[in-house]
Parts: sequence; C-alpha cells; structure tokens
Amino acid sequence: MADVNPQSRVTCACGKTVQQRNLAQHCSSKSHTAFAAKQPPIIKDKKNDVEKTDSSDLLFDLIAFLREHDLRTDQDRIRVIMDRHQNMDPYTKAKLGMKSGESILSHYDVDHIHEAQILACAIRYTSELIPRVSNTLILRPLRSVLNDASNLTITEAKINRSKGQAVKYFLGHFQTLSELPLLSVFIQTADGKERSIAHFARNIVDTIQSTSSDMSDSIRQTRMENGHIAGANSYEKVAEQFDTIIDRMQLNWNEGVKLRNGKTYYVST
Repeated sequence: MADVNPQSRVTCACGKTVQQRNLAQHCSSKSHTAFAAKQPPIIKDKKNDVEKTDSSDLLFDLIAFLREHDLRTDQDRIRVIMDRHQNMDPYTKAKLGMKSGESILSHYDVDHIHEAQILACAIRYTSELIPRVSNTLILRPLRSVLNDASNLTITEAKINRSKGQAVKYFLGHFQTLSELPLLSVFIQTADGKERSIAHFARNIVDTIQSTSSDMSDSIRQTRMENGHIAGANSYEKVAEQFDTIIDRMQLNWNEGVKLRNGKTYYVST
C-alpha cells in the first residue's frame, strides 16, 4: 500500500473535508456518528462474499480513533477514577498530589491500563472490523470500552510514556510469534538497558492482570449503541483475541532479567 501524506486533505462520506491525520478523530465525533447511524448497512456481494465499498469509504488510524482526546477534562470521570484507586497511583503506590474534584496536575496523565495499542491489535485480527469510515458505528462501542473509567488510572506522564513504549515493544514480538513476557519489557528496553519504570514493573503487571478479566468481559458483552445485536459475533472475536494477547503476556512470570550491563534485575512479588 502506498504511503499516505498525513497532511493531505480527504473528504469523508459525510461530506466533511479534513486532513488525513485527523480523519480518525473526525470519525469518532458526534456529528459523524449521527451521519453514520442514518446510513444503510453494508451489502455483501453474494457471488464473491466480499463487501461492496466505494471510494469514499476511507481507512483511518485505528489507535487514534479509539483514544479519547479530552480525558483530562471530564471531571466526573476523573472523580470516579480517583475514587476507584483511592487517590493513589496503582503503579507507584504513591498518593496523588491532588484531591478528588481538583484539576489534574500538569505532570500527570490519564492512562489506559490496557493500552489502545492492545485493543487495536485485537481488532485487527477481526477482518470485518477494518478501520474504515463505514465501520464507524460498529467500532465506536469498543472505543467506549477502552475509555471507560474501569480501564483508566492517573499516573505520572513519564511513566505513561514509558509504559506505552514497552507495550509497543511487546506487540512487536507478539506479532512475530516470539515469546517475551510483559514484565520483562517493563524492565528492559529493546537494546537491553534498564527501563525507567523497572522499579514499578510488578505493580503495573499486577494492575493489568487484576483488570484483564473485566476488560475481556466488557468487550464480549459490547453491543452497538443503537441496541441492535448486529456485530456481537465480531465483539466475541475481539474478546478472544484480547484473551490471546493477555495469555501471551505471561503475567505470572517472575524470573530475573539480565540487562546489557550484566546486571540481573529481580522483581519482588
């Protein structure tokens, strides 16, 4: 597939013209969702068993679509997150430097416990959920699952960034079918150096492990926002693939990790 210029302008099926890099965010908007809800269902070519599409059925960045970009501003959700974790960062076990109802300090981020990259990877293994404009309605409920307060916590921005980089590294191995425990990637970088979140690796893994069953159930029980059961089989497939990814993380793994400098890093349980 040819590279697409992220700054090139494209016209969505709803008639809105945006830059390619902003298409995913546009497709997650209320205005586009309202348009998509009025569209007829995709028709399959019975002879070839493929869906008919047109030139306006554009592909978009799935991870960008799944993420909400205003998590910090939703005070009701922030309050729920802080109450769930008792005003504590579950990764560092430190109390947050603010109280429920206060604005999030600049050095904190709202973090997805199960990263958008993980859910996107599970979705990509479900062929009928290709991230394109015509699939906006069926993908949108999965976006809600990802951004639900049960999958969110508040942590330092630098921890959030390092965790995201580590998950990306893990998924690179997952997609090549090579074994790499998640705890290991939270301890060391791709070049064998100690990662900045190494001291919090066990806590992060424990948080992921304690919430993975609920996340899987939420995906499996997802239904389209119009209440129709259409797509239920697709959500079941996504949940199964999510479970496969979680299983490959080897969340109970607790061996020492040898760093490039020769040091063996042990994580206490």
